[in-house]
Amino acid sequence: MPAAPGVDAVIIGGGFAGLYATHRLRNVLGLEVQSFEAGSGPGGTWYWNRYPGARCDFESLWYSYSFDEDLQREWRWSERFAAQPEILSYLEHVADRFDLRRSYEFDTRVTSVVWNESDQFWTVGTDTGRTVTARFVVAGSGCLSEAKADEFAGLEDFRGEILRTSAWPHEGVDLSGKRVAVIGTGSTGIQVIPEVARVAEQLTVFQRTANFASPLGNRPMLDKELDETIANYPKLRAASRLNFIGAPYPQAQPSALLVDEETRRQVYAQHYDGGAFRMVVSTFSDVLFNKQANDTVADYIRDRIRTRVNDPKVAEALCPGDDHPYATKRAAFETNYYEAFNRDNVTLVDLRATPFETVTPAGLRTTAGDHEFDVLVLATGFDALTGPLLAMNVVGRDGVPLKEVWSDGPLTYLGIAVPGFPNLFTITGPQSPAVSYNMPLAIEDHVDFTANAISTVRERGAVVFEATDDAAQRWKDMVVGISENTLLPLAKSSWYLGANVPGKPRTPLLFIGGAPLYRAICADVEASGYGGFTIGGSATPTPPTIDLDPAVAIVLGAMISQDPRPFETLTLPEQRATTEGLRALQLPPRETVRAIATSYPAAEGDLPVRVYVPENRGTDLPVVVFFHPGGWITGSIDVSEEPCRALADDLGAVVVTPSYRLAPEHPFPAATDDTVAAVRWAAEHARDYGGDPERIVVMGESAGGNLATVAAHRLRDEGGPALAAQVLLYPPIDPDADTPSHRRYAYGPPLSTAAFGQMWTQYLKDPAAKESPLAVPSKVASLQGLPPALVVTMEVDPNRDEAEAYAGQLAAAGVPTEVVRISGLVHASLNMSAYVPRSGEILKTVVAFLRTTLGLGDQPGEPAVRGGLPVASGDVVGSGAGQGIGSPGANRP
Repeated sequence: MPAAPGVDAVIIGGGFAGLYATHRLRNVLGLEVQSFEAGSGPGGTWYWNRYPGARCDFESLWYSYSFDEDLQREWRWSERFAAQPEILSYLEHVADRFDLRRSYEFDTRVTSVVWNESDQFWTVGTDTGRTVTARFVVAGSGCLSEAKADEFAGLEDFRGEILRTSAWPHEGVDLSGKRVAVIGTGSTGIQVIPEVARVAEQLTVFQRTANFASPLGNRPMLDKELDETIANYPKLRAASRLNFIGAPYPQAQPSALLVDEETRRQVYAQHYDGGAFRMVVSTFSDVLFNKQANDTVADYIRDRIRTRVNDPKVAEALCPGDDHPYATKRAAFETNYYEAFNRDNVTLVDLRATPFETVTPAGLRTTAGDHEFDVLVLATGFDALTGPLLAMNVVGRDGVPLKEVWSDGPLTYLGIAVPGFPNLFTITGPQSPAVSYNMPLAIEDHVDFTANAISTVRERGAVVFEATDDAAQRWKDMVVGISENTLLPLAKSSWYLGANVPGKPRTPLLFIGGAPLYRAICADVEASGYGGFTIGGSATPTPPTIDLDPAVAIVLGAMISQDPRPFETLTLPEQRATTEGLRALQLPPRETVRAIATSYPAAEGDLPVRVYVPENRGTDLPVVVFFHPGGWITGSIDVSEEPCRALADDLGAVVVTPSYRLAPEHPFPAATDDTVAAVRWAAEHARDYGGDPERIVVMGESAGGNLATVAAHRLRDEGGPALAAQVLLYPPIDPDADTPSHRRYAYGPPLSTAAFGQMWTQYLKDPAAKESPLAVPSKVASLQGLPPALVVTMEVDPNRDEAEAYAGQLAAAGVPTEVVRISGLVHASLNMSAYVPRSGEILKTVVAFLRTTLGLGDQPGEPAVRGGLPVASGDVVGSGAGQGIGSPGANRP
């Protein structure tokens, strides 16, 4: 019989993470815990980092716990951005208030964490010689707690004093009257340099990389603002968790490129002087995604540097170059940093211009000569995120070390668990939002997830909780994919990518999709019964949000940050405004296509129609009649302008997009009557616009796809005109469908099955209409003789399976049918071209199908790419006349 562990859980670390984990697991869950901390008391990073100028660059009011309302109300911060001593006092207060010290062994460093497979617990070793066994291990060892190894040749020869900002002497250091050198101009160096400049006889700053820094904006806290914040903490904390970075900062404007230069500079000035991360998250939404937009903020900061530094040559040396766009390395915030270089006792040595050669006994040698000093301060950074965990010598199943598993970079699930390392929780570990999300709130989220998981394991009578290999690989794909949709890969030496440590694998160490998206994914994991984990050996599949294309996930995160209500709970005017809002996600419409507004005769009067004609393409062009989306109750031809222009341009076709009457004011069959009339009008007037009436295609998106299917068989049965093809983009087919995709994606994103059900109800009005083939295409008596069909479905879409089943019916009836499922995309992805590069796959697939079907031959050139990046091919589920597609193999339960 397996032996029982000595305690339920070992908790590593005495900072924000370790203290809250100790409280949550011991005081709330009632577990027996043993906590370890290498320092002599609580504080974590704020115990160790005591260098001059050490201060949090996140506002004190937000850089604090939210889990206890009384704690929030009783602690009063003295400064807007607290210095190290005050944060340490706060954490000591927390330790005492919740009686946490009695669970800790201080001055104790964990040196080994080894999984015992036979007994299914961890054995934790320490540098004091004590060993503890525990069912669970919670690693709150920090993201930036393992200093980088020294990397300067000759360091051992230096005869002066060497100080490291990461291990500053607790008794302090008197630098007055001394010649001091500082290597490092990251966040820490930028804090320490102005402080040293005030007391040293001479300060020489050796700059390896110039960094973007903007004013911190620190000042004493006013009693009035403190009281107001405390009174409104619940509301403000909720707003913080909806913000990308985890603070109630103002929302950014959509794009730096959509406003004039004067407006842009006004926005930058406001947030540059406003302090902290507002410059990153409250200016423009595209600065982290669009290089041209990023250049505008980078140039603004460079201009501000030039106004603050007196010597133009020094100013230019302090201006960041092209080695990293703004915010692709951790943004730095400063107090009088640039003004320090105006002092007579401060010299800047730009190692880009005069590279480092060696440390000498008297100082440091560059290619330009020797520099002598008495004290060398190393502010050279950390082996971030992975370093603290690897330093503990963690060994998992089958004796495999974590160092071996992570030899090519970290592999985690949600940044909190690692396959092969059961019951190990890495709080704000690699591939979590970590330092891109206000740390105390990020820590609370992770500890709460951990506590809930442990409770679930115990409630089920299980022992082991472990991430699956598949979930970890999917998560890595998400983390890397989101990073690659940003500008982060352009940074040459960012610790966000592990690139600051020689020999460390270059890979994204952060989930950079923002706090709202990450929290939604974790909630999805919990709601699915811990999808992606095994509990007691029983695995649950990953939840739907893990299926998302990374760019779609970014869009979803932006939507979540607006705290939207579910579509089905909106009023009809709100629903219509939401659909029209899709235009904000689209690229600017192409100007190489003419748009002609006119009207066509429908049953109850003329309705608007827009005709798009590509320039200089001649005559006898194919004609595509495109029906807009909107669930039969929303939408307009305006929503479809951008994709219709792109289709006209890429295919070389006349595209006709008609309005049709919307429900509930005009329920079924008004929309299908109108769209059939529109096709007939297009055939009659095709030549007026250079179109060929013998090559007419019906095409529709979403509800428009449903109308296109109905138009195809109505025109077959009601005297034409004959159609050359039909293109159906993720059409709803059957209001009563109950398929695997309906169940898996019941809650979207972005639309739920409840939303689709509501649309069907308002469109059909009379439940008996469900039996009409003019509403439900799958009920048509015969599908024979219909034109060739392309059915394009999105993987993450409740309607996916019913659309593919209809394609199977078409193929079984002998209709040449091609089905393409595009992985990771969602309903309405066609309209996300400005933000989702792979939305271009949809039109590329359509163009390829129509060129073949219509006999257009080789296209004159590659279609222009929508979304700005190359596109890959979709996943072909099935194709061919007479071939049913059955159950696609890509389906997951």
